[in-house]
Amino acid sequence: MDICKISNVRWNVGSHLSFSRCIAPTFSQAIKLGMYTFQFFMGNPKNAWIRQQISEQDIQNCLVLMNRFPMNIFSHYPYCANLAGKAELNGLAWSGNNNIDKKLLAVIESLEYELSILASFQQSHLNIRSGVVIHPGSYPNRIAGHKSVAKTLNRVNFPEKSVLLLENCAGEGNKLCRTFQEIHDVMILLDENIKPHVKVCVDTAHIWGQGDYDLRKLDEIDRLFSDFENLVGIDNFYLLHLNDSSAQFGSKKDAHAHLGTGYIWGENFRSLIYLLDKCNYYHIPMVLETSAYDMLTLSSI
Repeated sequence: MDICKISNVRWNVGSHLSFSRCIAPTFSQAIKLGMYTFQFFMGNPKNAWIRQQISEQDIQNCLVLMNRFPMNIFSHYPYCANLAGKAELNGLAWSGNNNIDKKLLAVIESLEYELSILASFQQSHLNIRSGVVIHPGSYPNRIAGHKSVAKTLNRVNFPEKSVLLLENCAGEGNKLCRTFQEIHDVMILLDENIKPHVKVCVDTAHIWGQGDYDLRKLDEIDRLFSDFENLVGIDNFYLLHLNDSSAQFGSKKDAHAHLGTGYIWGENFRSLIYLLDKCNYYHIPMVLETSAYDMLTLSSI
């Protein structure tokens, strides 16, 4: 990868990077790649109950690096977590099923640990953001499912400065938080002491799959930001997952593609540049989830 080129990228874009036991090596990799933001899995992405234990020395090593190279740091929680309980009907959490509640309490405990680690990197005086991205889960009854997600979040003992980011889905199956309205429906049910800890990660491929905003059009991007401001509040727009899509618009499919190779920006980058500039204006960091090599695409536009 041409480091000289990507270091000249004028937007705050990073990538999802590999992780192995310690965060500092991943941080160093992000620096070498010229990034100001990165995301990683803090352990097995298929196990929501066991997270990699992070040493205090590892945290301090990262903070030393951060003083020289300010960096937004996000982890992505395992996809298998379901804050609503269990995907099947009658699997709703906090409704009397002790087995479901017990498993979800174990997830909450692991989530609290991961939140505590990422909170160590929150540096407001450096305008640095950190947090844990999570897919809220799924449930057949959407209204009940969103209420259950809120109940779960209200049970989390959020460490000081910690932030959990709810990610919108592509509308597939019974997954929750398809739209900004549904995210709003969760967030208004949060206790007042919980609300400051819950933000949003918007995924462009998911927005495309859901079919609410045609990201090829500038006015649709404007409408996206306007709707988010009105429903959720722009201050809660904490991170953007920057992904093209190999699925058709409104397909209800989650299908990430490299920038410029999918249905969103395969023909031209006009609306991509507009979106990137919008995020810069609102100081929203962005993460590529396909490959760090997509940074080279951004360096050429």
